[in-house]
Amino acid sequence: MTTTILIVGGYGHVGSRIARRLITLGIGTVVIAGRSCDKGRKAAAKLGCTARSVDLSDPAGWQAALADIDTVVVCIDQDEVAFAAFALSRGILYIDVTATDAFFRKVEQLEDLAKTNDGCAILSVGFAPGLTNLMVKACAARLHQVHRATIGIMLGLGDDHGPAAIAWTLKGIVDPGRSTELVELPFGAKATNHPALAFDFADQHVLRRTLPIPDVATYLTFCPAAISRLLFRALPLLRGRSAWVPTLTRILSRLRFGSKRAALSIVVSGSRNGMPHAITAHFEGQHEAEITALIAAVTVEHALSARPPAGVHHLEGLMSLGTFVAPLGEEGGIIHLGDDPCPAPFMS
Repeated sequence: MTTTILIVGGYGHVGSRIARRLITLGIGTVVIAGRSCDKGRKAAAKLGCTARSVDLSDPAGWQAALADIDTVVVCIDQDEVAFAAFALSRGILYIDVTATDAFFRKVEQLEDLAKTNDGCAILSVGFAPGLTNLMVKACAARLHQVHRATIGIMLGLGDDHGPAAIAWTLKGIVDPGRSTELVELPFGAKATNHPALAFDFADQHVLRRTLPIPDVATYLTFCPAAISRLLFRALPLLRGRSAWVPTLTRILSRLRFGSKRAALSIVVSGSRNGMPHAITAHFEGQHEAEITALIAAVTVEHALSARPPAGVHHLEGLMSLGTFVAPLGEEGGIIHLGDDPCPAPFMS
């Protein structure tokens, strides 16, 4: 049976990359979609696929947009789950690269709807959450008891980050209600410490529910480290300055400096054979958006070849880190898992 994959937001920063990868894999007919017909047609001509219009805020057009679709990949942030519910009620495979836990919790409430209609939703698909979840799961599997997971996420300031991702990150930095906790986390083969700021990524909430782990924290840093130190020292000046976000987003969308590095530093602590123990994991790669697109494309391929059970799932509940090691390695991404004799302390 030929599958038809609709990528909502398929002409955007991440969506176009997912479309390109799926077209290259040749696992189905790819259709990109969004509110702008003109942008869709231009992007489709470059990608070698077709385009159609769909507006996630206008239910009147959903039936026509999904008439011949059996797989939907959504690359647009949403606050409500009406579109996801509509897709699941039609028995569609629904994959979302959103990174917001409030949205995830709403989709999780669609579990019964999905099962009743043989629909399937896969969430936490991307770099973070996504690859982070899989690495924590792989570390936790090496322990008999798990007490805490720490996730460090490094983004290169020389990378081509999309405006939506930049704005989302800046909003988290300036939010006066967010934690100002700073730690030093080791990244890379040489375990070089970088300053990292406590940040409200969805993985820390999801993993408490799915694995479960009692205590999970996620921290954000940038490469080069010197910029992170300057930025974090300026936090008192940035807090509460949400009016700056649009201007800073425009500047950072055009300005490139530093590396294109995308790295992860994971420490999962607990016990093994009754003794305190920690498992560490590191990922080194480049181009965060390309990594997210790769994770999404491999997830689609896997789900179409072995249809997951009906319901709502997060990536780590269906797949293992091993599935992604080779595809990431083909593009220069390196994953390393190692043991430490005892939980590694933070340096504040």
